[in-house]
Amino acid sequence: MSKTDKKLLNINDFLPYQLVSLSTKVSNDFAHVYEQKGELTQQQWRVLSHAIQTEGLTAKHICELASMDKSTVSRAIKQLQDRELIEMLVSPSDKRAKTIAVTEQGRALYQALTPLALAWEAELLSCFSDEQKEKFMELLVLVQQRVEQRDSPKIR
Repeated sequence: MSKTDKKLLNINDFLPYQLVSLSTKVSNDFAHVYEQKGELTQQQWRVLSHAIQTEGLTAKHICELASMDKSTVSRAIKQLQDRELIEMLVSPSDKRAKTIAVTEQGRALYQALTPLALAWEAELLSCFSDEQKEKFMELLVLVQQRVEQRDSPKIR
């Protein structure tokens, strides 16, 4: 940067860019766990993970929770159904809606991947002390809450 460019934004120091860049790198590094051991795509992993965490979700709920678009979620659901990892059930509260149910095979796969995912995470965060890990997680939650607050029209 020249001296006349002093006031220009340096993209490398800009938080949104740093977060996206880091997220991509972390996600790509973690991908080998569910790709090699579970033969899952990132989208399938995310759908299966949310379906395991909360029973009775619809595709729309997954879109909202995972910040994924409808066509991507629909494709991942179809692929998971084809592998018999999930099944779609008629919603008891709305007969027009279908909810995602994880099959025994899907639960077994997720249970097999869980210790690998946790080991991967522990290794990634091993550069932190326990106190630093705790503080890091607290700060992530604070930033997430702040972004969610900004979604309301009052702050903008």
